[in-house]
Amino acid sequence: MYFIGIEAFLAIVESGSISKAADLLHISQSSVSYRLKTLENELGFQLLERHQGVRGITLTSQGHSYLNVAEKLMILKNDTDHIRKMDYKINVRIGVADSISLFLLPELYKSVIDEFEEIRPFIMTQHTIETYETIKSKEMDIGFVKSEFNMPNVFVKKIIDEEMVLVRYGSSSKYTQPIAPSELESKDEIFMDWGYAYQIWHDNWWKPDDYLIRVDAAHLVFNMLDHEDKWTIVPRSIYNAFADKGVFIEQKLTSSPPNRSCFMIYHKYADKLKQPFISYVEQYLRDIYKI
Repeated sequence: MYFIGIEAFLAIVESGSISKAADLLHISQSSVSYRLKTLENELGFQLLERHQGVRGITLTSQGHSYLNVAEKLMILKNDTDHIRKMDYKINVRIGVADSISLFLLPELYKSVIDEFEEIRPFIMTQHTIETYETIKSKEMDIGFVKSEFNMPNVFVKKIIDEEMVLVRYGSSSKYTQPIAPSELESKDEIFMDWGYAYQIWHDNWWKPDDYLIRVDAAHLVFNMLDHEDKWTIVPRSIYNAFADKGVFIEQKLTSSPPNRSCFMIYHKYADKLKQPFISYVEQYLRDIYKI
């Protein structure tokens, strides 16, 4: 289809003359005339009446009929051009706990960006229950959570299992020997909830809510750990991330907490366009963390 001819024809009709159409299109009058004539040759009929010495334009009967067609064709062309120029991306929404996102998943994020050019990840920090709810409602496509719950149409798969570590402030030699949980003062604890299994173990040794301060962001744990009497228990990945950023030391426990498990969740009826991405993420994490 000769679209520049259609464009010229519509410009002539809109402006009322070939000269004004030329100004409108920023081309010469001869170019407008040439495009119009080429379009008419392609169509096999004349669009404009041509009379010597007559100013303005007059549509032929076929020109009148074709005008509506020409307008529709240009709309379709513009829509097609818009689609062609669009940066088509599939948005994948990921709901994830702060401590999982910051310390366990950065390499995954880099990998999926490299692997899936058509995917645009949107990472949103959420608490576990909120993530389950948004996966169930399909507001989120993938979730990473600290606890396992049964919820209709939501697949739950363990993908990470890591050791929990007792961390103290300072480098005193008295921390080189293992310590029993019963010897730790709860009033000096920087507490963060690491999931249901950890909470049960924790409450077996110390009274619930009997701690110095409770936080819900991993970086705050180490910001608050500023005196040798203070202590906290965190997953190995988080301790490793902060070990070289301050005076912190690991102390062995005679009775270890259960490992911190992380779970990947997604909807049973996930968008088909996103299923290859979901499968890739699951396999990537299994290969890295050997679950």
